[in-house]
Amino acid sequence: MNGMTTQGKTVREGGQIGFFLLDILMITLLVVNLAWIVFDWLFEYELIRSYLYQIAPDFTDMYTATVHPRFILIDLMFVSVFLVEFFIRWAMAVYHRMYHRWFFFPFIHFYDLLGCIPVGGFRFLRLLRIISITYRLQKNGIIDLSDTALIRFIRKYYGILLEELSDRVTLNILSDIQREVRNGGPVVDRIVNEVVMPQRESLVEWMSHRIEKVANDNYDGYRDDIREYVQERINKAVDENEEFARLEQIPIFGSLVRNTIEKAIGDMVFSVINGIMQDLASERNRVLINEAADVLFDAILLKEEDTELNRLVVDTVDRSLEIVKQQVMVQQWKLRDLAEDEEDFRRRLREELMKTADDSDSYPDGSSTPNTGTTRAAGIKENR
Repeated sequence: MNGMTTQGKTVREGGQIGFFLLDILMITLLVVNLAWIVFDWLFEYELIRSYLYQIAPDFTDMYTATVHPRFILIDLMFVSVFLVEFFIRWAMAVYHRMYHRWFFFPFIHFYDLLGCIPVGGFRFLRLLRIISITYRLQKNGIIDLSDTALIRFIRKYYGILLEELSDRVTLNILSDIQREVRNGGPVVDRIVNEVVMPQRESLVEWMSHRIEKVANDNYDGYRDDIREYVQERINKAVDENEEFARLEQIPIFGSLVRNTIEKAIGDMVFSVINGIMQDLASERNRVLINEAADVLFDAILLKEEDTELNRLVVDTVDRSLEIVKQQVMVQQWKLRDLAEDEEDFRRRLREELMKTADDSDSYPDGSSTPNTGTTRAAGIKENR
């Protein structure tokens, strides 16, 4: 059993090596073929031929007489090799059941077939075959080009292109939604009915919790201020009331009665306010908040026309979308480039400072210039 497993593993490794060598061979042939196609295309121009004749007259005569007239025939030889490789991979894909149907392979790799057409621009589709083979080698871990300058360049500007395109699409979508909101479309109603209303219980719970927290955390610190404010307002109201002014006209007890009533009213009002705040800070406020929230949501869903409410909702949604559009318009790739440049500058600055510090430490007196006296003394000692 172990022998069969080892044998199967050896066969798989041999197959992988074979495909690796085939990929290397195909990339070499494709590069040679494309380079030759470009050279032959440039050879059509008299200026290029004259320049080549000055450099290598024998090669130019040979190419003009032998190779250039047989361009189609030689290209067909390359095409035949490419087609053989294509059918080999098709057969292997069918054998390993890489796709759901056997005929999926030519549709997925259509560029390989189109590149085999020996006509005009179709030949340059062979470049896509080079890219696909390179990607396959990279994916299988045979080669690693992820840290090369070319791949970093492609990845960077590919990301910039995708970001710019996605930003334009997003801005168009948001602008369409804004126009629909401004023109009275169903977006606002859908937001209320499909987003806000299903979250009614959660919103009510959040409102009740926040009111309870605010009442618990802040009321005790302002209790005395509230009492003084209530008493001040009542004193002012009593002073402006004519009935209380008549009480002071009662002999002996007039002022006492007035002050007693004034204090009693102040205590009752503050007692009511204090009780309300304590109720808000307790679990008993949940029923009140639930009822208030139900009334609020029902008011939003009223069929009657409420111009002011609609205007506020539309304005809120419109301004929110405008903020999102402004954020989308920020070119994040520029910010990333600036951050990378700043980090690179800091790294170079650290290296220079460390280099300067090392140079200073290398001299006997710690200065940035060598001590000539010490150096001369050392030389005399060495000569002795």
